Amino acid sequence: MRILHEKDKEALLSYVGKEPEMNLFFIGDIENFGIESETVTVYLHEERDRWDFVILRYYQYFLLYSRYDDYNAAEAIAFLRGQEPDCISGKTVLLERIAPAFPQRAIQSTYMSRCDHMTAMSDLCGCGAVKSDSGNCQDNGTESGGQTQKLVIRRLEKADAAEAVRLLSDIEEFQKTFKKDELEEQIQHMESEMEQGSKAAMGGFLDGRMVCTASTSAENSQSAMVVGVATVRAFRGRGYASAVVAALCQDCFARGKKYLCLFYDNPTAGKIYNRIGFQELGEYGMLR
Repeated sequence: MRILHEKDKEALLSYVGKEPEMNLFFIGDIENFGIESETVTVYLHEERDRWDFVILRYYQYFLLYSRYDDYNAAEAIAFLRGQEPDCISGKTVLLERIAPAFPQRAIQSTYMSRCDHMTAMSDLCGCGAVKSDSGNCQDNGTESGGQTQKLVIRRLEKADAAEAVRLLSDIEEFQKTFKKDELEEQIQHMESEMEQGSKAAMGGFLDGRMVCTASTSAENSQSAMVVGVATVRAFRGRGYASAVVAALCQDCFARGKKYLCLFYDNPTAGKIYNRIGFQELGEYGMLR
């Protein structure tokens, strides 16, 4: 294993660029933090006259990628055991080869999907929401106390980070990431990402209260990952999440992104994202 340096950047991007969707986090981290920094380090294993596999460290999160299913998994295992990773992620087929060596961990596999520019634009807000004159997106309203409430969707600012993080922390699916005793740290992290331009977020508001949100991660010059799609339980089933994701897609494409990716792990979510324009590509996993 050897550490890659700035002079290796072009070759590295070419290597992972064969499957850009599966390596969106990889590419995003390199563009946002470089190859040589306190935040990111990239390691390469070479054998059989080829780049056998690469591993990127982002803090204590590790990304594994190889172009080859028969990569030297034993070498990858030996390296990762010495790193004490919080999480190892990558294509599920690659993680399955190292998972037996980490019996205390399990692979959480999800479906990776992709949305291209014209596909999403043609179906924007097809979930039933409509745009207001200001460009915001509104649904047809819900009744509350005899008054109609409008869902207003807008891009979130740094000042909204605390409300977004607390919304996510109240939802079961996100509580492993947004832990109650680490909320201040998570808020600061989201604020920092917004300032750096590596994250954009949308929120849906009813009478000034955020009831749904979606955001991006690993933004790079070509693409971004849609993450953190969540709706307060009492307001689910009304198309709010679809409207927020569609508005986020529009924002990303307007800023020049060529395609977007997201994960989903259940058929219901898959149908929602398919209507917006996302198409399944394969399985991506996290070993933790």
